[in-house]
Amino acid sequence: MNDRDATDSPRAVAEHDRVRPVGLPSWSAGLIAWAASAAIAFRSSLLSGFDLVSGNVGDGRLIAYLHEHLYAALRGRAELLSPSFYFPQRNVLGYTDAFLLDALPYSALRVVGLDPFLAAQALAIALSLACFGATLVICRRYLRLTPALAVGAAVLITFPNNLMFKTAEAHPNFFALYDVPCIVLLALWAIEAFPRPTRWSLARAGIAGLLYGLLFATSFYVAWLFALTLLFGLGTIALMRRGETLALLRQHPRPCGALAAAAAAGFVIGIVPLLMIYLPALQQQSGRSFRDYISFAPFPKDLLNVGTSNGAWGWLVDRSLGDVPHERALAVTPVMTACLLILLVRLRRIAGPAVRTPWPVVFGAACAAVWALSWLATMRIGTFSPFWLAYHIIPGSVAIRAGGRIQLLVNLWVVLGLAVLLQHWIDTTASGRRRARQVIAGLVVAVCLAEQISLQPANLPRHAELERLAAVPPPPAACRAFVVDAGRPPHDALRNWDAMWISMRVGLPTINGDSGWTPPGWRLNDADIRYDEAVLAWITHTGLTQQLCLYQRDTRRWSLLDFEAPAPPPTSPALQPTARAGPQID
Repeated sequence: MNDRDATDSPRAVAEHDRVRPVGLPSWSAGLIAWAASAAIAFRSSLLSGFDLVSGNVGDGRLIAYLHEHLYAALRGRAELLSPSFYFPQRNVLGYTDAFLLDALPYSALRVVGLDPFLAAQALAIALSLACFGATLVICRRYLRLTPALAVGAAVLITFPNNLMFKTAEAHPNFFALYDVPCIVLLALWAIEAFPRPTRWSLARAGIAGLLYGLLFATSFYVAWLFALTLLFGLGTIALMRRGETLALLRQHPRPCGALAAAAAAGFVIGIVPLLMIYLPALQQQSGRSFRDYISFAPFPKDLLNVGTSNGAWGWLVDRSLGDVPHERALAVTPVMTACLLILLVRLRRIAGPAVRTPWPVVFGAACAAVWALSWLATMRIGTFSPFWLAYHIIPGSVAIRAGGRIQLLVNLWVVLGLAVLLQHWIDTTASGRRRARQVIAGLVVAVCLAEQISLQPANLPRHAELERLAAVPPPPAACRAFVVDAGRPPHDALRNWDAMWISMRVGLPTINGDSGWTPPGWRLNDADIRYDEAVLAWITHTGLTQQLCLYQRDTRRWSLLDFEAPAPPPTSPALQPTARAGPQID
């Protein structure tokens, strides 16, 4: 983006953009940069021969399980809306992310022979390439960056510290963020011919809307929080250029309406699966309380909290904040944020109040506004957070528990804002000083890249999980559902995830389970009640009459269970194995 953006008409800009495709040199440099960056970002997997994959033995296994459930549903071996946990509760897919956009590529990887955990990791790597490519095209074709700045921005968006930390430490579901640049690219492609959109333009707008609708049923957090950043960013641009925005709508009502209608139609179609999946769950759940949100909300001191595993700043975070909860360690890296803010102030002063603000500065201001407003909206001061307003008026906000995750999306805006301002800073200098500014810009990007390195390793041991599952013997023929033993610390914390994968292995539903929500009456993870009493309470609550079995994980033994009402003496177990059974639930 350069000076003439401020004066070019939309049609002239579109004509200019159409003759500037991303050339082969940019693609070649980009692929080399992606490969090198991916090798660093996914080094735990590469160096372990893909024994370690993203996530942990808790949520990491849950996310892999849900992908495997989609694969089974596509083959007709499972009911899509009712994974085989929390049995006999139905429609439990709505208790967690549904990963719909991942279903086909993940299934393709499974078809070619990859095991579930390896397929999930390979999918993440493939999505990173798609994200990188889409970002590169956006930066070169639409933001008009030089190849070097475009490649640097693509790396910063694809492999940022907060995303690599979050996905390696626990939550590979946030690789869904890689879908966002692809959807944005389609949307920009749709408006390329404005104000004379073609049928292909309308088709692209419709597909962008469709994919964005499906993103809500893939990762609700990513889709909802991205919408909030769009509100902040586009709202800032509309305010700063309100006269032009209104003039655009008055001069071109038909093309604006046509593109909006196409995108809205696609979005409505894409949102239908969300309603099918989540409406049954919403009939059982009232949403998260605002107290839940406050307990996870970041504090003002977390503005610089990039986590103790950050290669550049982790030591400082450890000394100043200590090892804080991972939901609060997601800040955009400080040098990149500071450079955006400093450069924005400098360029705004150079322009002066009497000069019409150039488009690159307007865009940079919008990106800075996204950063600032995202913190103001989500942070906690004492027992209050401004998110209270969003919680009560914006649809879907009651599903948000960890508002600090918005920083994963804010990173996109900070990177693009900094890159555009650097390009404008270079383009507006005298030719004799341009080389010096290019070197300075390169150093800035290099420092920003260096502070993205996360030392957090992947935590999910793939081979150990596969070997544990392979050792599970077939259950007795009479079994119709099962529960696993309570286990002793630390294995008691893993029982529900163990049971879900055992269920997938043996083809039996389990009354165990794990997700963001739990069914009413299900208390198998409640420390305030004995595990065997919780099992019996669930059986009573649901009226379960099918033969239930117990799987003892340490001895790998199955046993049939009989049910007895809980006796008054505390020593009398509520659940008793039959005479043929192994040990009772711990």
